[in-house]
Amino acid sequence: MNQPLQGYRILDFTKLLPGPLATLWMAQQGAEVIKVESPQSPDPVRFYPPMKDGVSVYYTTLNAGKKSLSVDYRSEEGKEVILKLVETADVVIEQFRPGVMEAFGLGFEMLKARNPKIILVSITGYGQTGEMAATPGHDINYLSYSGMLDAQRDTNGNPILSAAQLADIAGGSMMALNATTSALLHCERTGKGQHADVSMTHNVSVLETMRIAEELETGTSNGYLSGRLASYNIYKCADGRHVALGALEPKFWQKFCNLMGHPEWGGRLMEKELIAEVATQFAKQPMSYWTDKLEKEDVCLSPILTVQEAAKHSLFKNGFPQPFGSSELGDAPKLGANNEELLS
Repeated sequence: MNQPLQGYRILDFTKLLPGPLATLWMAQQGAEVIKVESPQSPDPVRFYPPMKDGVSVYYTTLNAGKKSLSVDYRSEEGKEVILKLVETADVVIEQFRPGVMEAFGLGFEMLKARNPKIILVSITGYGQTGEMAATPGHDINYLSYSGMLDAQRDTNGNPILSAAQLADIAGGSMMALNATTSALLHCERTGKGQHADVSMTHNVSVLETMRIAEELETGTSNGYLSGRLASYNIYKCADGRHVALGALEPKFWQKFCNLMGHPEWGGRLMEKELIAEVATQFAKQPMSYWTDKLEKEDVCLSPILTVQEAAKHSLFKNGFPQPFGSSELGDAPKLGANNEELLS
């Protein structure tokens, strides 16, 4: 089984989505993840609907396979409990505003005094330093500052929100996992820990690397992958369902045109009017007709599936969403479920 983080101990102070998802992936890769919560202020996701058997489905999803330690780490006694655990830990991951861990007496220097090899991963909206370091925010704000919202607009030119939390996950969860594994490798090679600064706003900007390169060089963006090409677009079918066409390369595009009975489209790709002509053809038949006709023809056409449909697709036979590791995880823990084990 692929368990590259087996044997590592993670103390997880994070709440909500970015940190808990990152540590879920660590648990899926074999790490021992100890979810640390204050009894006065536990992870609020525990109480977010929808609920199943009295437990939030979000909490159940994000915290499977972890252990739970409930301790008031703001008190001197609780702080000492944490510092004792730090001596046996490899990573501490937190999601407070800059300076909060120091206020608890659990800043990097204090942690390092107990364990010189400790790694502290801090997830924030805007980074540990700078004029906005202490500014509150959420996914929508990070997308706004990074230019991501400007890149996502409807047909009327208005910015739109993705249903996925792009900054939280791509800028937070994924980068926190990256920072953790990189820091662990560095520690293995040098014996030194470090404080990793994970800024969701800074990190999510990498999702628009191509657009940034184009706009900073030319002052504008063609937005070819944002609905300006007939070969890379979303089309509505007769039954109200949609298909996604990604025939970017000439070989895919010309084959698509031939199969649609319009080989002359091949040389008209840059014409805006062509999008409407292609849309008219797709609107004549239901989605199933087009997937039966084109899905297996090497033209990069796919049905736009619902979550229920995607969960049943053969692509996700190993889990939906796809896990980041092979560990079989237990249920998400009740608050303080592992206190006796961890404090003995």
